[in-house]
Parts: sequence; C-alpha cells; structure tokens
Amino acid sequence: MAARLATETASGARVAGPTSDAPGVLVGVGSSVLCAAAVWTVLADTQMARSFSAAAFLVFLLLAQGRFSLRERMLQALALLVTAAAVWRFQVNAVDPVLTDLSRAAYLSSFVMLVTSLRQGAFDSRSVLSIGQFMTSQPPGRRYAALHVGSHFMGVLLNFAAVSLLSPLIKRGVDSKAADAPPALSEIRLRRQINALSRGFAWFNLWAPTAIAHAVVLAIVPGSRAGIIALTGAGIALLLLGVGWVEDRVSGHRARLKFVEAGIDVDRARAPAFPWADMARFLTVTAGLLGLAWLIRIWTGISLVSGIMIAAVPITIMWMVEQQLSCSGSGGGRLVTRVSAIFRSVIPASSPEAATLGLAGYIGLQTAKLVDHSVIADQILLIGPSPDVIYLLVLALVPLASCIGLPPMMTVTFLAGLLVSMPDLQLNPSILGLVFLSGWALNLTGSPFSATSLILSRIVGISGIVHAWKWNGVFTVISWCVTAIVVLLVARWLG
Repeated sequence: MAARLATETASGARVAGPTSDAPGVLVGVGSSVLCAAAVWTVLADTQMARSFSAAAFLVFLLLAQGRFSLRERMLQALALLVTAAAVWRFQVNAVDPVLTDLSRAAYLSSFVMLVTSLRQGAFDSRSVLSIGQFMTSQPPGRRYAALHVGSHFMGVLLNFAAVSLLSPLIKRGVDSKAADAPPALSEIRLRRQINALSRGFAWFNLWAPTAIAHAVVLAIVPGSRAGIIALTGAGIALLLLGVGWVEDRVSGHRARLKFVEAGIDVDRARAPAFPWADMARFLTVTAGLLGLAWLIRIWTGISLVSGIMIAAVPITIMWMVEQQLSCSGSGGGRLVTRVSAIFRSVIPASSPEAATLGLAGYIGLQTAKLVDHSVIADQILLIGPSPDVIYLLVLALVPLASCIGLPPMMTVTFLAGLLVSMPDLQLNPSILGLVFLSGWALNLTGSPFSATSLILSRIVGISGIVHAWKWNGVFTVISWCVTAIVVLLVARWLG
C-alpha cells in the first residue's frame, strides 16, 4: 500500500508541470549543479560563487524548458523584460545587481528542490502512511483537529509534500464510503477534511524554520528577528486552529441537520488507536533534520534556514537507510536506486515550483530597484499613514494580489524591497516580516492560484475557486481579522 501511495502522490506532484521528462538526464544534472552552486554561495559568499550560482540558475532554466507550463514561461518573459529595463536604465551599473538577484533566485530555487527531497523518504515510509491513516480515520468531532494539527507539523518536515501525501488518503477514504452515501454527504466529508488539511498546512509557515516563506522573508527584511516572528506566528496559528475548528463544527452541524431531515443516516466513525511508535519515528526524523541543521549553523555561522537546506538530502538518505534496514527482504540495490532517484527524478520533479519561486523573487527584487523610491516615499509621507495602516495594507495586498495570479513571492519581494528602503516610515522589521508571512499564509487558503489550491486541483480534482472562495472564503476573512488584531497588539508591545 505504501508503494501504491508513493506512486499516486508522486504522480500527483509531477502534474504540476508538463509530463515531459526530456531531456531527463540533463535536467537532473542541471538541477543538481544549481543546488551545489547555491550551497557553495551559502558557505562562501564570494563574487565568484554568486556569479556561478547565477549562471547555474540560467542554465537550469534552459534545460528544464520541457517541464515548464505557461506560468513558468510567462514569468521567464517578464524576467527578461525586467532585466532589459534594468540594463537600459542603469547600463553597466546593472550587471552586479542583476547577478546578485539571480544568485538569490538560485538560492530560492535550490531551497525548494533540496527541502522537497524529503518526500523521497516520506512516500515509502510506513510511519508516515500510518500517521496519515490515523488522521483521516477520526470521527468528525476529532478529525478536524487531527488533520489540522497533523498537516501543520508534517508540513514542517515535508513542506508541500505533506499536501501531496495526505490529500490522496483523504480522497481514498471518502471514495471508499461513497457507494453507501449520497453525493452530498461525500462532498461534505471531502470538504471538511480538505479544509482541515489546507488550513493546518497554511499556518505552519509563520513559525517553522523549514518553511520556504519563512526563509524568504528573513532574507529580504533586514533586521527582522526570527524569534519574535516565530513566537507570534505560533500564537496566531494556535488561535486559527480554534477558529477553524469552530467553523467546521458549525458547518458540520448544519449539514448533519439537513441530512437527518432528509432521512439520511450519518454514521460516526470509531477512533483508531494512536500510532505511538510511528509518531516517534517521524519525530526522530524531524529532530534529526533540525539537529543537523543546528550543527551546520554552529560550524559555519550560516542561518538555521540555510542549514536546513543543506541538511535535507543527508537526512533523507539516512531515513531511507533506516527504512532499508527495517525491511529484511530488500537488497542493497534498491537503496542505491532510491538514493540515485533523489538526483535523477525527485529534485528535477520540483523544477516548475523551483523556477516559479526563483523567477518571482528575481522579478520582485529587480522591480523594486527600478521603481523611484524617492517619489513613492514622498507620496506616502505626504499622506502620512501610520505604521499600523501600512501593516494592514500589506496583510491584505499579498493574498489579494495572489487572487489575480501574482505569486506571493513576487509581491512580497517587491513590497519588501520598497518598504525597507523607506526608514522614515518607522516600520518595525519583525512586524513587517510577520505581516508578509501572514499574507503568504492567507494566500494558501484564500487564493484559487495558491500552491495549495493548484496541488489539490491536480491530485484530488477540486477547483481552485471552490477550494479558496466557496469552502474557505469565510475562514480566510476571519483569519485576516484575527491576524490583524494580533499584529496591532504586538506592534504596540514592541513600540
């Protein structure tokens, strides 16, 4: 069953772009070289390393064209236009900024590919499968909390692979009961479980050092303090667990009353036993990832986020070795095949998402440089908005821009490049980082174009508009209000 799940979820992840694997070997080599170049730049931030990683990013884009969809090609065209504008405006002085931002794009793309390599261990892990089955088999009253909390913490280790892994389990569980239930009952079951999954996953981004959004914001908002952001973000995530649970109970109660009136029997599932041993194994892998990243940080002086990026592949290999040792009937050849698959297929499979994040970041950073900050600053200062107003505007702009197709990466990098260059606004870097992350999280449940909506659309067949606006519209609006209140309170506390 684990192998079957691996096939389903892996194929679901690949649907993110065209299914063409040609030229497969070259894409694997190009993505591996890009990751190595990004790690080199992290460990030795020299001009040579930055130039090499920038070149590796461009070569990667060239080799991965066969895997890209219209989204990635449009971003490439926009990146070329932005680069041409920068060269036209700044001429020879544009070279260094362009190379620097391409190097940052290489870092962002490599972070996605290296961290998502953990799914190679997860998809064949009996522990992960057991935990997922436990969460989806809970009775309705407990199921929301189980899926919300489970996807939240599985996201810490697996990132978007957690959505790819759990959503087929949910769909399979609902379909297994569909023969004995009317379509409306199957729909409400699917809706409640998918909502719990996507909401829990969205808000881990506020505090977890493994989150892609967390890594981006700490890198582009100088002076932001990871501790303050993580502590406040964890508090917001806990509050929204309660908000989501209440909303789920209210909507579930209303649906149950309708079914009872229609004479439809709604069965109550019996809670399975908690998989203590499997949970311990999963937490051991998580602790190993964070522990190795912390050691790398101590040894090299780099950030913990970069340490996690470097530690991801070694931890994945150790995870697979542990799985191999626990399967007495498996030979060493299978382990070699699985390890080599990390570089041949798993890392290249993330090419579309990696390119999207890297290109969007590059476009946002370059666009912020092209804008005349002094003119905008004069206009903003003329209006005289308080920092609180700016925080709330940013909190709204990031998810709203995503609703019209602009990736949060692009919006966040552009706004960050603009706002951090205006010290007269007296913005607190930690609060600014928090609202960027909160807006990013709101996008994941509130935008039809968010990564979560796109993954669920491809794997489960749920329309992005249905997932974001019909199923999660009310929750997202309430979440914005709760987050806004917390942001304003923390801003007052920090002064």
